[in-house]
Amino acid sequence: MSHYTAIMERLRRNPLKNVTLLKMMTAYHAQIDSVLIEQQEEWGVLLLMPAATFGYDHRTYPEADTVVLMDYSSPEVFPALLKRLPQDANLVFKLQEDAYRQALEPYFALRRVRSLYSYSSAEGQGFSADEACTVSEAIDERLLPLWMANDYSLEEITQYFEDGAFAVTLFDGDTPLSTCMVYRNEERIWEIGGVRTIEAARQRGLAQRVVRTAVFHTLQRGYIPRYQVLENNLASIRLAESIGLTRAVTLEHWVNY
Repeated sequence: MSHYTAIMERLRRNPLKNVTLLKMMTAYHAQIDSVLIEQQEEWGVLLLMPAATFGYDHRTYPEADTVVLMDYSSPEVFPALLKRLPQDANLVFKLQEDAYRQALEPYFALRRVRSLYSYSSAEGQGFSADEACTVSEAIDERLLPLWMANDYSLEEITQYFEDGAFAVTLFDGDTPLSTCMVYRNEERIWEIGGVRTIEAARQRGLAQRVVRTAVFHTLQRGYIPRYQVLENNLASIRLAESIGLTRAVTLEHWVNY
């Protein structure tokens, strides 16, 4: 079993908890310094990713050197992971458990920056598709300005669709009113992102119809849906909860500078 395969096998034991680690390993494993610690039956994973690797991190944390992600099966493994952390660098810790923050605080002066919520469907939960929604597996040029207004680059969007992404959109004639795209985070988890409704069509529940349809088609294809929102995006949180999604994980970002 390769180093990459061994790490992915452990992270996939709890895919929603580790969705960010899985996403980064899937897309950027060649650029990541990945560490796997095994101590008898226990294990730990540490990912050290240059902050310039992922567009979002590069834009959001321009002063950072490295993004740190981790997971471990037992606190007993943490000291071995701690030894591999850079001590004289600007670090962004993305932590999916508060216990990880508590373990790090004696060694780093941490400052909380933001929190992101990942929503998903419950096992066996059903969703319905809105027949008025158009589902497309090719990039529609009319939708690019809407997705890019959500801080997606053309390069990112192109890569997503080359990797099997699809779009869900409500049109009025040739005019897109509300849209989202669904793209692969890793083998099992697909993200519903780029949700955007034009200003003239807001407050009509169109985004709910689009996202609900996206969840339906994601489940129909055998994938686990993930819908991520910033903690202060109350409208997006209400949208997720209004269609029946539940919060699966909270990812907190902490910096040491």
